[in-house]
Amino acid sequence: MKKICMLCVVLLLAALLTSALAEEEASWFLEPGSEPVVTEDSYVSDNIAIHISRIRHETPVGKYVQKSDIFVADIRVRNIRSFCRAYPGKAWGKQKKKITPIAEESGAILAMSGDSASDLVGGWLVFNSELIRNGKKWSKYRRDVGILYASGELVTKPFKEIDREALLAEIEGGKVWQIFYFGPMLLDEEGHAMKKFNSDVNPVNPRSVIGYYEPGHYCFVQVDGRGTKSKLEPGKKNKGLTLANLSKFMEELGCKAAYNLDGGKTSQLYFNGSVISTPENGGRKLGDIVLVREPLPTDILVEDFPAAAPSKSPEPAAEESETPAEIPETPSEIPEA
Repeated sequence: MKKICMLCVVLLLAALLTSALAEEEASWFLEPGSEPVVTEDSYVSDNIAIHISRIRHETPVGKYVQKSDIFVADIRVRNIRSFCRAYPGKAWGKQKKKITPIAEESGAILAMSGDSASDLVGGWLVFNSELIRNGKKWSKYRRDVGILYASGELVTKPFKEIDREALLAEIEGGKVWQIFYFGPMLLDEEGHAMKKFNSDVNPVNPRSVIGYYEPGHYCFVQVDGRGTKSKLEPGKKNKGLTLANLSKFMEELGCKAAYNLDGGKTSQLYFNGSVISTPENGGRKLGDIVLVREPLPTDILVEDFPAAAPSKSPEPAAEESETPAEIPETPSEIPEA
């Protein structure tokens, strides 16, 4: 009798947990068939939930501070097919355009500059499940890779830890949705900030990053820099972030993994019809973008993600009695990302 009672209790708890998760998932999205609700900083439908935070970030450097506008787009999707990539024209690597026309042509609600893999030689590249580069040939720098699985999991790896044959088998088996090839990875296996990076672009720069919480829950992080005018603090300029400070920021967001995409003049963020960041000199033309869109009738149906728990949001830095002076705006040579 006791065993039967215990079993009943376990089954009841499982049912309650399942119900709670279903209610939590429903809270992120609208009821099926509902019209999307759109504001200046959000888009919510029955398939997608996007919420954008605009942060004036301060980085103490000695007795000074470096300031930058940072845009954090918190993203929830029911299905991996809503998180995809696009390129201009009819063939990958043949054309470049500004981010807005690429986004509009692909039906993007939210879009960010990608990994610019068409400018690189060799490495890995999977584009919406299509294998384009198989890792047999490497560029001068053997870069970290970001692997987005069809299950929704994002895994970042140093090039030396990749088992080529095993990865090819996963790709052929339809388990891999995207492979990004720019880097570096920004968090360790425990989701902690790193101090050393597989990159030579460590100084302050504009940045573009994909953050991962769990399947179906991601973020796009875009950092303005290189002396562009701040949209959040009139009269001030954007410095950018070092890789070390970018890594700390992604840890503070609560991400389990984070992968750096092409930055510098390439770094741009688009939302609902316009570019909301301030790219250097208007930004360069792009060969690819990462984006979030509504599912298409032609999409191959795959299983929806389970509900995801809320993430931590970045909190404004506490004000101190003695505020460090802002670093003077002086021109400096910064390597292209």
